[in-house]
Amino acid sequence: MDKAAFQTFHPAVPAVLFAGIIALTMFGLEPHLVGASLVSATLFALATQGVATALDKLRWQLPLLFLICIINPLYSANGTTLLFKLGRFYIYAESLAYGLVMGALLIAVLMWIEGMAYVVGHDELLALGRGALPTISLMASMTMRLVPQLVRRASSVRTALDATTASGANGDGKAARVRVMDALMSWALEDSLERGDAMRARGWGASARRSSYDAHPFRLRDLVALTVVVCLIVLAAACVRAIMGGWNFYPSMTGTSEIAALVPAVLLYVLPLAVLAVERIRWELLP
Repeated sequence: MDKAAFQTFHPAVPAVLFAGIIALTMFGLEPHLVGASLVSATLFALATQGVATALDKLRWQLPLLFLICIINPLYSANGTTLLFKLGRFYIYAESLAYGLVMGALLIAVLMWIEGMAYVVGHDELLALGRGALPTISLMASMTMRLVPQLVRRASSVRTALDATTASGANGDGKAARVRVMDALMSWALEDSLERGDAMRARGWGASARRSSYDAHPFRLRDLVALTVVVCLIVLAAACVRAIMGGWNFYPSMTGTSEIAALVPAVLLYVLPLAVLAVERIRWELLP
């Protein structure tokens, strides 16, 4: 039901929305902007992936945040507020804050990319560039499908090797990893031959331009939604630029972020959550 909320629109609408969110998150290196993006990304992950899955990912997200927060002051000893001295390293509050914000930004971007992959699947991605870039669209959609498939197959191969205790093929050493890669390469090459034959049998490459069924027609409501999203992205980008122009981490954290300047970016970050909320309310009100 969550994904269906975005499937009512043409794939270009959610693709542009999430691309704008990811771009503004990457360039909006300011505590308030990063915090708003991270909170919105976390809530979106909780709504789409479930509490258990979202909390399970905190096992690597929080250590990553902690690692970046600690490493930055060690390699970038800049600032005016000295907290303490660790051997020959000087730990400044500004460097610590910069590492914390940078780590939060990285996690927010990764979470938004996961959210975009959940909403815009390989079929929708293929539909976006089918007319202009059919080969690149096909390669991107196949990559999104084959990479998880290879991961699952690697797990299956490792399980099979662990089960063959008599042959001595099990274990976690270098030899076992080589056997896993060898099995995966053989499996992938065999599948590539079958996939190529299947594509040729279906007429791929038979002519310069193929006709195809369009499962995602671009309607008037899609044009309106895309226009609103683009206008919001442009407005938010202008506000983010103004905020970043007056904010500095070094030599001291200076700059003020007015509430009015934050509103467009926050609205953009919470827009995917609003779409999910409207869809759930609509389902609840259905007879």
